[in-house]
Amino acid sequence: MIGVGCMNRRAGYADAEQELLAKVQGGDVAAFEGLTRLHIRSVLKYASVVTRVRSDVEDVAQEVLLIAWRRRAGFSPERSMLPWLLVTTRNIALAANRRRARDAAESLDAVPPLQAWAQGQAQRDAADELAEVRDLIGGLSETDQKLVELCFVEGRSFDDASSDLGLSPPAARKRIQRIRQRLVAHRSTPTGLQTEN
Repeated sequence: MIGVGCMNRRAGYADAEQELLAKVQGGDVAAFEGLTRLHIRSVLKYASVVTRVRSDVEDVAQEVLLIAWRRRAGFSPERSMLPWLLVTTRNIALAANRRRARDAAESLDAVPPLQAWAQGQAQRDAADELAEVRDLIGGLSETDQKLVELCFVEGRSFDDASSDLGLSPPAARKRIQRIRQRLVAHRSTPTGLQTEN
């Protein structure tokens, strides 16, 4: 019966979000603040994953919320706002990363050429590794992808996530352990991404 309680909490959460979204569309600032409280933790966590410079995280989150307020009329109260917020967070964080990289490139004039090449190569390697990790996560089963999203993007506990997915907590932990093992195995193979058959 643990799953029923969690389902009721999620239903209550969805109802609260729908009610707030309807008010936000009418320009209710207090409702927008309530909606922000529902999602800000997820936005900040995701921004901290995508943003290369820690000090940019809060700026990214603020920009996301500003855009959300400006586009409030386009949101549907029947759908959660969180997916839109996360996609927007990713886009703004990547733009911040590009700005930082552009600024760094402009300051490379003062850096000796070999050191500048090494810095650029390190950034390219990190971007390639991130793309491979995203591909690896995209190759997981739907349940495993949802488990990664709940635990590492939304910051939910393994117990809460397992309940939402209809898994036992030990099964969820075992899945996370296998996902981590795949990531470690991927990092130790020179050929890059390995897929399971």
